[in-house]
Amino acid sequence: MAPWWLCLLLLAGLSKTSLQEDLEGYSFIFSHKGYVTLEMEPSHDLLENITVCLCSFSDSPSKQALFSYATKDQDKEILIYKAHGLDGFWWYTVYIGGVPQRFRVPDAYQDWHQICIKWSSETGVLTFEFNRSTLPRKVVRQGYFIRPHALVQLGRAHHEDIFFQGEIQQVYMWNSTVNDFSGYNPSMIRWNNLSYETQGNVVLDSCYWGRSICSI
Repeated sequence: MAPWWLCLLLLAGLSKTSLQEDLEGYSFIFSHKGYVTLEMEPSHDLLENITVCLCSFSDSPSKQALFSYATKDQDKEILIYKAHGLDGFWWYTVYIGGVPQRFRVPDAYQDWHQICIKWSSETGVLTFEFNRSTLPRKVVRQGYFIRPHALVQLGRAHHEDIFFQGEIQQVYMWNSTVNDFSGYNPSMIRWNNLSYETQGNVVLDSCYWGRSICSI
């Protein structure tokens, strides 16, 4: 199997779009096996703290991959899945350093989902916020450091045939645990200055509703 960085180069050659844009007021719309590869500023630093936020909208109950941050040593360095369970609730699975934690959220089947995950290496505390409400916190990978040089994708789990169908917007990532979004400038991924490439069945289009839930 080719290394992930070689796959990234090959995919870049096959991409439909390679742009850096302010995407405020827009959504990526994903269909069958479409996904987006994000570019970040090069860094050699290990990550001790992270915050990842995004908004999604889907009517598919299947297990779907929202956000994937994969390194050459760990495909699931940071990975976020969601699925609609038979119990009538949405379940989110968050991986940190290859170790999963699950969060159950109230049923909001036809609504936008705004989520933020926050994790600290020092304590291992993983916080999951759903539509601005904080769920019971979990502890995972205390003392672990997230590696740099990552392949970051929306709508796909790296090395898995698990994709997303629906809309994603307002994607941000910080190298800190952020509590007051208005006081921080995102240093890793920012929706209002996003470098990205699209692959497969995914398009960028304007969105006209749901902005009040999804604004950061």
